[in-house]
Formats: sequence, C-alpha cells, structure tokens
Amino acid sequence: MSRTANSIRNVAASIFGQLLNNVLRFVCRTVFIYTLGKEYLGIASLYTNILSLLNMTELGFSTAITYSLYKPLAEQNSEEICSLMQFYKKAYRTIGLIIFSAGLCLMPFLPKLMNGTTDKVNIYLYFFLYLMQTVVSYLFFAYKATLLDADQKRYITDIVVYIVQVTMNLIQILILITLRSFFLYTVVSVVSYIVQNMVTAIVVDRKYPYLKEKAGNLSKEKQNAVFKQVYATSLYRICNTIGSSTDNLIISTYISVVMVGLYDNYNMIIMIIQKLIQGIVQAFTSSLGNLYVLEGKEKNEFTFRCLNRLNSWMVAFCSVCFLVLLQPFVELWAGMDFLLDYRVVVIIVLNFATNFMQLVVQNYKNASGLFLKGKYRPVATVILNLGISIILVKHIGLSGVFLGSIISRLTTTWWFDAWILYRHGFEKSPIGYYMDCIVTVGLIYGTTVLIRWICLPWAAVSWMGIIIRGTACVIIFHVVYIMIYGKSEEMHYLKEKCLYLIRMRTGCR
Repeated sequence: MSRTANSIRNVAASIFGQLLNNVLRFVCRTVFIYTLGKEYLGIASLYTNILSLLNMTELGFSTAITYSLYKPLAEQNSEEICSLMQFYKKAYRTIGLIIFSAGLCLMPFLPKLMNGTTDKVNIYLYFFLYLMQTVVSYLFFAYKATLLDADQKRYITDIVVYIVQVTMNLIQILILITLRSFFLYTVVSVVSYIVQNMVTAIVVDRKYPYLKEKAGNLSKEKQNAVFKQVYATSLYRICNTIGSSTDNLIISTYISVVMVGLYDNYNMIIMIIQKLIQGIVQAFTSSLGNLYVLEGKEKNEFTFRCLNRLNSWMVAFCSVCFLVLLQPFVELWAGMDFLLDYRVVVIIVLNFATNFMQLVVQNYKNASGLFLKGKYRPVATVILNLGISIILVKHIGLSGVFLGSIISRLTTTWWFDAWILYRHGFEKSPIGYYMDCIVTVGLIYGTTVLIRWICLPWAAVSWMGIIIRGTACVIIFHVVYIMIYGKSEEMHYLKEKCLYLIRMRTGCR
C-alpha cells in the first residue's frame, strides 16, 4: 500500500475517531462538573498531570523503537523486527515497575502538592487508582501498538482506542448520573486501558504472526544504537512533559487545587482540538520516516513545507476561534463561577499556538532520526520554563505559569529545532520558516481584533451570539488567509492533492 493511501487511512481514522470520542468526552466532563463539582475536577486534573510526569520514565523508548523499525519493516526483515519487539517488551515492563514504585514513593507528599483540598476526598486511594491506570499500559501489551505505527498502520490502533474510549465514556456518564461515584468512574478508566491494550495486542499478533516465533536477542550493536537514540529522545520527552504537565502542579501548589479545575475546563476544550491536530499531523509521521529514507532532500523539504502550511492553517484558525469563542462558550456551558479572566485566556491560547506551530518540525525530526542532534537543548528549556513560571506565578498569578512556558519555548525550542532540521535534514536556511511563524502570529492577532470589532453588536453572551461569531471566524479568517497564502506553491500542491483524493473517492477523472 502506498504512503499516500496509508496516510489517508491514518488521517481518516484520527479525524472521525477524535470527533466522536471528544463529543462524548465533553459530555462526560459536563456531567462530571454538575454531579461531582470543582474539587473532584481539580483533583482529577492534577493527578492526570502528576502521572504524565511519572511517564517520563518511558524516556522516549517508543520514538527510538519506531525509528529503528522503519528499515527492517521496509526490508521485511522479520527476525530483526522480532528481536526489537522482544527488547521493547522487556524495557516496557521494567518501566512499568519503575513508575509504580515512583508513584508509591510520591504518595506521602500529596498533601503538600494540593493547596486547598478537602478532607472529604481520599486523595491516596484515588491517586493509587490513577497510578494503576498508567502502569497497566506498560504491563499489558502497550508496546505492540508501536509496530503498527512504524508500519504506517496507525489507523488500526486509533480505531481500537476510540471504540474502547467511547464505550468507557458512555459507562462513566451512566455512573455519574446514577451513582455519582468518583471511585467507579476511575475504576472504569483502569479497566478500559487493559482492554484497549489487549485488543491491540490480539490484532498485532494476527497481522504479524511471525512475532510468535522465538526471537534471538538483539545484538549489542543494535542495543547500543537504541540506547543512544533513547538518551537523545529522553531529553526531548522530559522537556515536553515538563512543559505540558507541570503547569497544574504549579497552579495547585501556589494558587489552589480548585483553580486547577477551572483552568482544566479551558484546557480540555483546547485539548480536544489539539489532539485532533496532533492526530492529523502524526498520522503522516510513519510515512515521513519512509519518505526520508527513500527520497532526496528537496522532496523532503517541500513535503515539510506543505505539511507545515496545513498545520499553520489549523493552528491559526483554531487560535482565532478560541480567542473569540472560548470565553462566552465556557460561561454558557459551565456558568460564571467557572470563568477565568480574559487576559489569562489570551495567554493560554498564545501558549497553545506557539507550541503547536512547531508540531511538524518535531514530527519530522523524530521521523528522520535528527532527535540525536541538539539533544541538550531541552535542558535549557526545562530550567527556563520552571524558573520563569515559578517566579511569575508569585507576582502576576495564573498568567505567569503560561508566560513561563511561552518565553522558554521561544528562546530555545522554536528557533533551535527548526535550525537543526534545516541544517542537517534539508541543508538549507530556516529563515523562511521563522518568517512564516511570525506572519502566522500576526495573522492570529489581526484577524481576532477584526472579528471582535465586527461582532461588537452581538457582544451579549448567548448561543445565537456564538453561532454568529463562529460564522464570522470562518469567513473572515479564510478570506484573510487566502489573500496571504492562496497563491503559494504549498497551497497549490495541497489543493491539487485534495482534488485528486476527491476524484478518486467519487470515481471522477
């Protein structure tokens, strides 16, 4: 099957699965708010972030193994594939035990991380359940999904994940409405992760029957190569995890656990869109690895520019919609008591935009193995992120947490990772990429100001007002975007590709 066909299947599975899953997830969050309240919401959000930090123990094994699988899969070298998967299996089970041990050691310190919590909540019991939810992923066959990803068949994993998660959300909604039990709500999550991994493992075993054959040990040379890649990817993983997962810890420690819940309502809505964008872009990643191995630098650089144009369009459009619609939507959905100051919302959206404008760069670096270059850059990002966020949260409150992430990202990751990719991957200057990012931020700001000014007559918060503002976002943003980028080479290629796919689907020639 061609790279294009695999990418289309990956994107289709990601889009439709994400849409269905996120609608139910949103409904589940709504029921959660009205049945359990702010305190449980804050605790659930905080525990999710703590476990994301413990997940750093994985240290990029999945990225390194996926990259190592590209060549043997292309060559159909089943012996080497089996050896890599056996090695990965042992590594993942070890990681699961380390995470479990680290989580148990962390439990006595939970009260110090939870400012303003309540004695009505057994924080240790629920943390243990959240810990088990993470650990079972490593102990029950999760490693097998990596083979599908490397073989450009991520859509199979996505289908399994979405079916299980949709079922889980339906059961959780029923539990919240009838029993209002946070305990059963959490237990269902743990069970769903076990089922999800077991079903994926069954599919992989049937699709790759040679995995059941006895595999030889991975050679020392191959192990050293994997560990070298893991060392590099671990630094990136630590950086990304700290950048995305310590925000709630800082908010909980320096402000309150209830504020974590208020922020997480906004974050959940942004994450729904964020995962959709991630799913679309990452659906191409395995194909990018294949492309990088088989094609020249010119084609790879052009493909990068086309994917980056697609990504910048999605990020810019979503950012404008967030800035115009997010505040009134949360007010109508959850109520005035759940609102944050609009200035905080602007900084949260800017944090989203500056982070996800780099998504294609990160994916291309992973697919091409360039994560080995500049592996110490994340250390600077981590130090700046934590230091600036903690200093600013003490002086300006919630906004300071996200400003720390933005400042650390712009002064390290944004310019350096693109420079690495262009210099070592494409052997070109990254100036064009930098300028495109600056134009995209300017487009977000200018379009938002224009839409908010035009929509002043409909400033009253109502569902009809949201529909009118949303329509203005769609029309005005795309008029401006087409005026700027409509005649670019990348847009022409993307348009031709879309028309080709439509003709293929409809049977037209």
